[in-house]
Amino acid sequence: MTTAKRPASKGIFSWSNVIFLILCCGVFYFVVHDFTELKTINTLFEKVDGRWIAVAIIAQALTYLSTATLYYFLLNKFKGKTSVTLADFFKLSIVIVFINQIVPSGGIGGNGFLFGELSKRGVTSKKAFFTIIMECLCLYVALGILIIALPLLYLGSHHGMLPHLFWIVIVFGLLLYGALATVVTILSNKNTLHHVIKKISRIKFLKRYLEDIDFSPEGTFPEYDVKGPWGVFLKYKTQSLVVIAGQLGVFFADSFTIFALLHGLHVHVAYIVIAFGLLLTFITAALPISPGALLVYEGAMTFFYTSMGMPFQTALIVTLLFRVLSFWAPIVLGLILYKNVQTASD
Repeated sequence: MTTAKRPASKGIFSWSNVIFLILCCGVFYFVVHDFTELKTINTLFEKVDGRWIAVAIIAQALTYLSTATLYYFLLNKFKGKTSVTLADFFKLSIVIVFINQIVPSGGIGGNGFLFGELSKRGVTSKKAFFTIIMECLCLYVALGILIIALPLLYLGSHHGMLPHLFWIVIVFGLLLYGALATVVTILSNKNTLHHVIKKISRIKFLKRYLEDIDFSPEGTFPEYDVKGPWGVFLKYKTQSLVVIAGQLGVFFADSFTIFALLHGLHVHVAYIVIAFGLLLTFITAALPISPGALLVYEGAMTFFYTSMGMPFQTALIVTLLFRVLSFWAPIVLGLILYKNVQTASD
């Protein structure tokens, strides 16, 4: 089986440099566009307890470490070890977030980047494909668990009725991630994948990136030949449960980041409110409307937290602070690591 090869360099006007320049311009535009929010956050830092800010930063860093650990586990524990280290995955996880924030593609851009980087590091196409497919399926299962469990826990602790809009978002989330799981299942079929890749390869600028990767029916993950991805999921029950637990851990690390930020503002809110509001925001911002769901994410989180009783000013401040850690920081770090990661894989 062959692996992807990096196209020959064509100087400063190569595709990689042009794409990198466009990404840099995009980051500059969004920083300038959102500059008023950044100035507001600078003034708020003077009133925040720095110790809790440090805790929030550590919690947010743990989300990337957890994601890196999940990829490392999937790649090395299911089908034998590779040369890709945990440190490699940690850097890749930040760059993946960076790409997904800048390019609104519903996560396709980040997964495509990861596939290419794994291939360039000597990982076979079927192992890289298997890793991404299993990560996606376990993520959707974890989100399904959260969508069912968190509303019930919220209702049980607050003894109230959920607004109709909340139920709409919950149902939408179940349908969305159920549909995405179905799409992933269909695309993981060897013949369907071969057909789709063959169609995509007709696009001129994508062809050179795909022509050296073995996407033939025999080149896909062999377990899919009979049982499909859910068969693989059931065959490796223990490993799959570990990955699902890890995906849940990433979500709770995110929600703990908000918990720490609120404590830094000297505001105490029940953890279930924080987690449920974050889940509703995550679902609302799932569609690739704008890079990083900019403005949609901020508006949704502020709205949901305000609807659950949090003062508007507090909800707005914690949203802006959280976005500094979860949106702006990965963009800056990802921009720095993007070229470093590509150079290291050559």
